[in-house]
This record gives sequence, structure tokens and C-alpha cells, in this order.
Amino acid sequence: MKWLCVVCVLLVAGCGRSEPAAVAPDHAGHQTAQPVVGDNAFNPTDLAWLQLMIPMDEQLLRVLDLAARHTVDPELRRLAAGTANDRRAELARLKALRAKAKAPTANQHAGHDMPGMMTEPEVVALSNTRGAAFDRLFAKNLREHAELSIVVAKSVATAGKHPEVKSLAASIVETRTAQLTLLPPK
Repeated sequence: MKWLCVVCVLLVAGCGRSEPAAVAPDHAGHQTAQPVVGDNAFNPTDLAWLQLMIPMDEQLLRVLDLAARHTVDPELRRLAAGTANDRRAELARLKALRAKAKAPTANQHAGHDMPGMMTEPEVVALSNTRGAAFDRLFAKNLREHAELSIVVAKSVATAGKHPEVKSLAASIVETRTAQLTLLPPK
């Protein structure tokens, strides 16, 4: 159900608008997408996706860094190291696109409990876990991150507008799909 909510937010952000979007504060001071004019401008789906993927990747990097010290499985350790390198490069691209869109840098998803983005208590619990128990939790969380990333990246393919955002989303679908084949079975 949580996945459906995330996808709905991204799709609704892009539905019913053909004009580009920028970001402006709403009546409560939160940043929301607002129309602007310009070539290759970002639409609300592009902005929502960038603002979701950045904290997802930032949180995942914390978890990936734990694997070097906590896992007993050498394959998971190698997967975590390679994935961390990939996510750091991806995160740089996401942040560059967010800056290009002039979107707010505040994490609008802080405290949200959804698959693919671990909560702070879950990260702390994982950091206190070692060995085979860590490996199971780590693989579960890496799988959830990959699966949610694929779902929301696919929404950008249909509802997004900015060519660089759509290209990065397509790349994420490919890399996450490949990553799922490297994880231990559920």
C-alpha cells in the first residue's frame, strides 16, 4: 500500500499539467511545485522524483557503508561497495539536476515510513546488528530500495518531462533491475 501512495504522488504531480514547473512555498511554508516558463523545464513529476530519490540514496549510502563492517558474506560486501560507488555518482547527478531545477534542498521526506527508504530507527537497529542477521536485513533493505526505485523511475518515463531526468530514471531502472539479480533470494 505504501508503494502505491508513492507512485500516486508522483503521477498526480505530473497529471493535468502540460506546462513546466518550479517550486514555491505553500501557505504552510512547505515547498510545492508551481508552473514556470522555459525550454526543457522540469515538471512536477520530475521535481517530486528528484526530491524523493536524493534522500533515498543518501539513506541507502549510510546502510551500504555499514556492510563493510557488519556483513559476514563476502559477496554482499562486494555488492555493497560497488553499489555505494554507483549511488555516490548517481547522487551527484540527482543533486545537479535538483540545482538546475532550482528545487529546494530540504528533505521533504524526512520521517516518512515507506519501502525503500529506511527510517532512522531502522538504520540504528541495523547498525547494531552483525553477522548473518545483518546480512538478511541488509539484503531485504537493499531489495526494497531497488524495487521502489524501479517503480518511481518508471513513473518518470510516463509522466516526467525533462530529458536529463528521464534519461537518469531510465538508467536507474536498468541498474536496479540488474542489482536485484545479484541479491540473495527472499
